[in-house]
Amino acid sequence: MTTNTIKFMDVRFINPFIVSLVSIFKEMAGVSMEKGTLVKGQGRKLFSGYGVAIGIVGDVNGQVLYEFPENFSQLLTENLTDKKRSEYDSEEEFEDMMRSVINEIGNTISGLAITKLSEEGISCDITPPILYFGKEIQIIPKNLKTIIIPFQSNIGFVSVNIAMDI
Repeated sequence: MTTNTIKFMDVRFINPFIVSLVSIFKEMAGVSMEKGTLVKGQGRKLFSGYGVAIGIVGDVNGQVLYEFPENFSQLLTENLTDKKRSEYDSEEEFEDMMRSVINEIGNTISGLAITKLSEEGISCDITPPILYFGKEIQIIPKNLKTIIIPFQSNIGFVSVNIAMDI
């Protein structure tokens, strides 16, 4: 039994995801991310592009959804592979690489965030990532309170959506 009661919007739970996203993009891709204003919501739809959903279980239960617009995903993939979309043998090869890059980024951010949560005395594990692509897909159920954290960079914007089962 844990003595670490976590409440919705508790910075001990939110900050590790913010710090991890900024750190991973800087280290892996040389991309500086600037955090925007946090917004409270209910559930979350993937509006357009790629989404990586990861479940969280332990002292806190919930879900994290990373949203990557398609243009951002393309530029990030080109940045990380040092290869332009047109240089791949086929469009399918590039799209496979892009899906792999986005999935790995989401998983890596979450892994680092879980490590940081552990350092705060919050014990959690993550589920394997699920990659989504499309428009208007309800990823986080509407009954869950959600925190939407937007980030801006020189290659576009992304967001982290954190829902806790409280």
